[in-house]
This record gives sequence, C-alpha cells and structure tokens, in this order.
Amino acid sequence: MIGIGLTVLVFVVLGNPSAGGPYQPALLPPFWRALNDALPNGAGTDAVRNIAYFGGHNVTGHLILIASYAVAGAAVELTASALRTTKAPAPA
Repeated sequence: MIGIGLTVLVFVVLGNPSAGGPYQPALLPPFWRALNDALPNGAGTDAVRNIAYFGGHNVTGHLILIASYAVAGAAVELTASALRTTKAPAPA
C-alpha cells in the first residue's frame, strides 16, 4: 500500500508537472527544473522532443535514466518477492 502511494506521489504529482511538456526545461521554475533532470517523466519528454525536432541528438542520457529506473524497479520487485515468499505447510 505504501509503495502505491509513494509511486503516485513521485511519478504523477511531482513527475508530470516537472516533465515540462511543451516547455523547455530552461523555462521551468528551479524546483521543477531540478526534478525534470531526475525523474523519468522529464527524461522521456525530453527524449521524444529531441527525436522529433533534433534528429535524435542528445537522447543517450535520457534513455540511460529511464533504463536505470526500470532496472532499479525490477530489482526492488525481485527483492521484495524473494523476501515475501512463504513456505507451504508440509502435508500431514
């Protein structure tokens, strides 16, 4: 339950406004600009913008950030799954 709330808070409440959408990160206020560089929402938006308008230049860092979040999420999930496994009771 805590993970769902934390995910919504980070990726929806903080991530969407910091992604910028039609605005360049330089036009965002400083707080949102800092989050734009740290969250995958902004990295994805910037990568799509760079692919669409600049021929795919400068997307490597954004793709690495997105991949890092995917790998970290998978590692957390696998760790939580391994810790949560319960042994079935032995047959009587």
